Amino acid sequence: MPTMPTTPSPSCPAGDQASATRSGTPSRPAAAPAVTGLRERKRERTRQAIVDAAFGLFAEHGFEAVRITEIAAAADVAPATVFTHFATKEDIFFSRRSVFLDRIPDAVAAAATGAELLRRLREGLTDALHGELTDDACGESRANARILLDSPTLCRGQLPLIQRRETVLTAELLRRAGDRADATELTLFASFVVAIASRAFATKDEALAADRPLPAIRAAVDGLLTHGFDRLDRAYRSDPVLAPN
Repeated sequence: MPTMPTTPSPSCPAGDQASATRSGTPSRPAAAPAVTGLRERKRERTRQAIVDAAFGLFAEHGFEAVRITEIAAAADVAPATVFTHFATKEDIFFSRRSVFLDRIPDAVAAAATGAELLRRLREGLTDALHGELTDDACGESRANARILLDSPTLCRGQLPLIQRRETVLTAELLRRAGDRADATELTLFASFVVAIASRAFATKDEALAADRPLPAIRAAVDGLLTHGFDRLDRAYRSDPVLAPN
C-alpha cells in the first residue's frame, strides 16, 4: 500500500472467551451491540485504508492523475467499496479537512453567551489549524498542501466544504436561538466566521506549500484569527442576536 513520504522537509523538525450458560453449554454469539461495534470498527479500518492509499497515490502522481480503480487496488478493496465510503476523489481528500466542521455543533450548543460562542468557535478553528502544524504532522501537511494547490479540481472543490461549514453553523445557531432567532442576522454572522476560517486555511496551505517554518505559519494564522475574531467581538459584544433562547 502506498504511504505518504515520511522524510521531513528541511523546515520540518526531525523525529517526528465466551461465557457459559447455567447448563455449561456455550452461550450464543456476542450480543448485537458488540457485533455492531465490530462492524463499525471494521468499516472505519476500511475507510482509513482507502484514505491512506489515496493520499499516497496523490503525493506520488498528483491528484488529477489518480483513478478510483488505482486507489481501490492500493487499498486492497473493490472499487465499489471505495464508493461505499466516498462519492468522489474530492471527498477522499477533503475527509482530512473536516475537523472544524465536526466541532461546530458542540461549540455552538455549549456556549451560554455570545462571547463564549465566539471563544469556542475560535478555539475549534485554532485546534483544527494547529493540528496540521505540529512537528509530527509537518511532512504530511506540506505534502497535502501541495497536492491541493497543484490541483485545479481540488481548488474548485473547496467551495462545497466552505458551504457546508456555513450551512452547519447557521443551522446550529438557529437551533440555539429557538423562537427568537433572527435568521438573517445569524446567517450573516455564520458567513463572517466561515470567511475568517477560509482565509486562515488558505494562509496555512500557501505557507506550508512554500516551506515556511512552522512557527512562522502558526504566528500568521493566529494573527489572522485574532484580527478577525476581535472585529467580530466588537461588532457582536452587546448584540442580543447571539444570545441563546
